[in-house]
Amino acid sequence: MKSDSIKKNMTFQFAYQIVILIVPLIMAPYLTRSLGETSIGVYSYTYSIAYYYVLFCMLGIARYGQRIIAERKDDTIALRKTFWSLYVLHAIVSVVGFLFYLLFCELFCNDNIIIYLSQSLYVLSALFDITWLFYGIEKFKIVVIRNAVVKVLELIFVFVFVKNPNDLIKYTFIMAISALISQASLFPTVINKIKPIKFGKKDILEHIKPLFVLSVSVLAISMFTVFDKTLLGIMTTKDNVAFYEYANKIINIPKMFIVVIGTVLFPRACSCIANNDIDGVKKYYKYSILVVYFIGFASMFGLLGIADLFATVYFGESFAICGTVIKSLTPIILIIGLGDVFRTQFLIPLKKDFSYTFCVIINAVINIVLSLLLIPKLGIYGAVIGTLSAEMFGVIYQGYLIRNYINIKQTIIAAIPFFVAGAGMLILVNSIKTIYNLTIFDLLIQVIFGATVYIVILYIWFLVLDHNRMEYRKIVKSVLKKSANKTSSRK
Repeated sequence: MKSDSIKKNMTFQFAYQIVILIVPLIMAPYLTRSLGETSIGVYSYTYSIAYYYVLFCMLGIARYGQRIIAERKDDTIALRKTFWSLYVLHAIVSVVGFLFYLLFCELFCNDNIIIYLSQSLYVLSALFDITWLFYGIEKFKIVVIRNAVVKVLELIFVFVFVKNPNDLIKYTFIMAISALISQASLFPTVINKIKPIKFGKKDILEHIKPLFVLSVSVLAISMFTVFDKTLLGIMTTKDNVAFYEYANKIINIPKMFIVVIGTVLFPRACSCIANNDIDGVKKYYKYSILVVYFIGFASMFGLLGIADLFATVYFGESFAICGTVIKSLTPIILIIGLGDVFRTQFLIPLKKDFSYTFCVIINAVINIVLSLLLIPKLGIYGAVIGTLSAEMFGVIYQGYLIRNYINIKQTIIAAIPFFVAGAGMLILVNSIKTIYNLTIFDLLIQVIFGATVYIVILYIWFLVLDHNRMEYRKIVKSVLKKSANKTSSRK
């Protein structure tokens, strides 16, 4: 099956990231003022519980399914047999997971039972999740358009029906049913593109071992992406869950754009390695790292400069603490960006599943132990320390695992200009703070001046001082020429 180009897939993914960036940006300040911190905390806590059951239902299929589909996409018969045998296994596990969630609600959810039952729609959505098929065959357009439409409708319904803390049930139902509709809407397309085919028991059994290995890593990852919120809800207050959740929402914005690189290049890396084209993977890695550094350092230093003012202006006075939490979480943007490149372009395509799983398990242990020890004493910041420590260990160990495929020294050196530009931006932003008052207008001034300084420093570094400046100039001229041609053609 013919795949779309990387450029086209990257464009669609970035467009979708913009949509899922804008929707929460519009929705978050509305929710903090309409629902309030306690209701948001209840939603985040119940969502974290439902998320564990979704992870069980998915059973590592997101990465494994994408990888094996990418390997077999050029053989129509093999592709059909692989997809349907894998989906039958996925459906069985998902039904079991859904029934277990309903049992959990019946036995343990005396408080907020309607909220928990509404979240069951989110758990059920895992049964219909087949995005891994479209990512594997590198057909991102279908998924992106579907998700974008659902996100916009989700936003509209929230504004229409959610007005005060008493509307928490409505909000939960809207979010959960949106997830279900988003996943189920792909099935008509699948039936047309991937016709059902007969397969045997052997075809199903071949998936169990690799799925189990990757599912362990996925479950372990959840320990330091969701479990900290669960512990905060148990050991402290639901308000703290809300503060931590919304600080993470801001951190997740630049993370989303960085992860696009791995999402788009992962199936291509799998295909390259299946064809013994390691040099092709290394070429994509070189440019991926530069993009990660560009976005990562800009976001990290930028948020360090504006987080306090941003949290107050954006979320409201009751969420002012989010500013400090955001600043403490900023290093994770760069750490996760590097880890995602290591994982999606080398570890998983090279089928180093056991090494990757071991790494993730150690990450989870570090996070759980530190969170259990520190959350009772430090609250939110205990969760922050646990998360940062686990992620830092993970990226260092993953870098060690792929040391024979990349030049670690060059990877570190490549970060220097972006670090310098980010530091310069932070100095300017902090200087502006002492001159202007704390208003939304001043926030915009800080962002504009900070971004300008960041870009100017990088321009001077790469296009004036760097010994490879001629190569960079050619790239810039090529991009500008293409942009000019597109503009003139539109006219």
